[in-house]
Amino acid sequence: IDVRWIYTWHDPILEKEAASSLFDSGVQVVMTRSSDTLIALSDRGRIANRAQGDLFVSVHVNAANPRWKNPGGARGFETYFLSEAKTDDERRVAELENEAVKYEVEEGAAGGDPLSFILNDMKQNEYLRESSAFASTVQQSLRSVHPGTDRGVKQAGFVVLVGAFMPSVLVEIGFGTNAREAAYLSGDAGQQSLARAISDATLAYLQRYVGRRSNAGGQ
Repeated sequence: IDVRWIYTWHDPILEKEAASSLFDSGVQVVMTRSSDTLIALSDRGRIANRAQGDLFVSVHVNAANPRWKNPGGARGFETYFLSEAKTDDERRVAELENEAVKYEVEEGAAGGDPLSFILNDMKQNEYLRESSAFASTVQQSLRSVHPGTDRGVKQAGFVVLVGAFMPSVLVEIGFGTNAREAAYLSGDAGQQSLARAISDATLAYLQRYVGRRSNAGGQ
């Protein structure tokens, strides 16, 4: 099977380091944006689909709930895949990331009919197990370099992941509301370390995923 390895990246915080690392490994990288411009959440998955991507990765910086007892002390990293949230914290993170929708220009209701919903749901379920495994691979890789708390693999309903019909994850690399962690995330050493961890995990998972697809196609 002739498979194009495409890693779709958005949110520019670590893009140059991760893209460069993947390019060097022979992976074709498609960025949904290369500067701090607003791209509709629902459009990002479509960009990946048009590029016939194999994997989709969205990288974000977390923020603590100001109502927490010690919001400034919240720290750590977590990786999400698309599914129904199980905890209040998972729902909080999804709501935080999905708020970007209010800054987007409203589009028509195309694709909102019941048949489109059913077909899209079927496509997402097809990649649910792969997305969960991909998230575990990324989280494990980050665990080896990140100085913060390992908050684990989680699931929630992120708008940005809904339209990507391929194994997809959203990575929260740390809390910008924690002064010490924000310094790590914004520093060159921290960004290079995190970018390498994410790109290494992506490449490792991509090789296994493409191998499984090739084996399945040959049967």
